[in-house]
Amino acid sequence: MLEDLRNYPGLTRKSVIGSWARRFSALSGDTVLVQGPGDDAGAIPMDDGYLLLAGEGMMSALWRDPFFTGFGAVTVNVNDIYAMGGRPLGLVTVVFAGGLSDEERDGFIKGMAKALEYYGVPLLGGHTNPEGGPTVSVSIAGYAKKLMRGDGARPGDRLVLVLDMEGEPYPPFFAWDTVFSAEGERTVEKLEVMTRLAERELCHACRDISNPGILGTLAMMMEASETGASVDLESVPVPAGVEMDWWLKAYPSYGFMLSVAPGDLGEVRSVVEEAGVTCAEFGEVTDGSSIEVAWKGGRSTFLDWRETPVTGL
Repeated sequence: MLEDLRNYPGLTRKSVIGSWARRFSALSGDTVLVQGPGDDAGAIPMDDGYLLLAGEGMMSALWRDPFFTGFGAVTVNVNDIYAMGGRPLGLVTVVFAGGLSDEERDGFIKGMAKALEYYGVPLLGGHTNPEGGPTVSVSIAGYAKKLMRGDGARPGDRLVLVLDMEGEPYPPFFAWDTVFSAEGERTVEKLEVMTRLAERELCHACRDISNPGILGTLAMMMEASETGASVDLESVPVPAGVEMDWWLKAYPSYGFMLSVAPGDLGEVRSVVEEAGVTCAEFGEVTDGSSIEVAWKGGRSTFLDWRETPVTGL
């Protein structure tokens, strides 16, 4: 199972990040930008908080379902802002419309419109190019009073999953849908958990669970934090009727990973569960660079990010 996860495209596609991101980071020089590596959004300090900026490009494979792609383009950006402890302010969209049929365009726009209404976030503008594509990139701005970083995990911290388990698989993708059958107010209230954790300064690190899945996201957090991890999959909540190997690849509409000091674990659990969200400790941060996984009495190494970089940051 771990070998399959190591070769999962949701994880392997992250390997190109470092060769680009290192050069982009060098261009910023000595600026006021809060640098990662490993953050879900960039952050610019302000007098009373942080302006957050993030962006996502939608994979071409998602165009099999244009409505899902439009909705997902908003969801992934909203999650990136909440993972930093912020709240979204607005989005812009860049479209390369070459080869896009009228039906695909309409499906994408309907999906995006539904998501904007769902999360209560305005679309501020963007750019349309008739050539290239079909490719869409969506960027978002947000604001945070206090910041949660993606690179602050410390040895001895407890690893915590924060998940909305009230959903269902969304085939043909590795996606766990918790939004299409739910009210937007319900989801936004659950997302507000992340801002409360940030403002109480209860987490050393936070990431939203993205395309690499649970273990892949963990590997990205540990690489950014220059730490290792030991996890027990028996402690990972799994929806009824879902197999572990599928669940570990899934992108959840609502899913976050925290690194928490042991003394703060009880308060974190209280904040999360008060909002009706599942909170589960599933491992701890360790020294080194290896991610060790236990399951059903067996134990093996998922990967060592020093030997096999995830992003190369």
